[in-house]
Amino acid sequence: MASAPRFQFVAGSSGHTRYRLIGWTSFVVLLVIVAFAYNDTASLTILDNEYSLGLTRITKAIAFILALLGLQVVAGFTGQLSLGQGFFFGTGAYITAYLVQDKPLFGWNYFTSLIVVVPVCFLLGMLFGIPALRIKGLYLALVTLGLAAVFPALVQLQQLQEYTNGAGGKLIDADIVAPSWLPLDGIANVFQSIPLIGQYFGDGDLSSREEDRIWIFFLMTVVAIICFKMVSNMIASRPGRAMRAIRDNETSAAVSGIDLSLYKTLSFGVASALGGVGGMVYVAELGIAAPLDFTQLLSILFIVGLIVGGAGTLSGAVV
Repeated sequence: MASAPRFQFVAGSSGHTRYRLIGWTSFVVLLVIVAFAYNDTASLTILDNEYSLGLTRITKAIAFILALLGLQVVAGFTGQLSLGQGFFFGTGAYITAYLVQDKPLFGWNYFTSLIVVVPVCFLLGMLFGIPALRIKGLYLALVTLGLAAVFPALVQLQQLQEYTNGAGGKLIDADIVAPSWLPLDGIANVFQSIPLIGQYFGDGDLSSREEDRIWIFFLMTVVAIICFKMVSNMIASRPGRAMRAIRDNETSAAVSGIDLSLYKTLSFGVASALGGVGGMVYVAELGIAAPLDFTQLLSILFIVGLIVGGAGTLSGAVV
């Protein structure tokens, strides 16, 4: 006889609300601790191995998490093996770099660039998802890998030199600056005054660069949370159930009345849009979009990350 769950909550009840509030509060506290403990490069030792860890690398990890979240949609939940996520990741990065650097008079910043990045990457994904209607498995993987392979050469074309700056990469002068009203120095001083562990939070006031780094981390974390919430809602909705049905058995899904063409191309579009958002986060942190950052190796590493983290799970993108 199966034992009863230790904790049971009714959705909407006071106990459930309290449980969610405790969870979100713990999550926010953890983010704040990570932000102030690793605002500069630090060392982390795991099983006698020493790793360098800093807020810059963590923010880059958020960019990769978003790209992997998109890959979860197309590969993990729909079962379409795609090796072209690096193409859309790079596309988002270059569109953002162009709008922020070359079109500042129109008010473009990193976040308003998503108004262009998301629909462009979505439509490109829908377009390149058309081959998935006729081919699948290894053949689909090879076609999408070719897409990722041509991206570095594509952005270095002479015709696009004006927009991409060719092999030199697209540099961005604009920075995301922490607002003056945010009491980051005060929070840092509180952490530094904690006995025994205060030394891990630095010494003295934060530099302007450290403040900006923490602010960027918080903003990109919010972007990631929004994306995860949207994908979570989509997977629980009718389109999400249709995608999972296609993954489990295409024939049964078609017999059940599911439009395979629609949901296959839709999954590619959503995955590509998320890849573009990841590209925005990546270029916002590094300040440059360079061709060699978006080679086919990046797409392969995304697939490795998908498998290691767990295909078909939202948490797998984070792992």
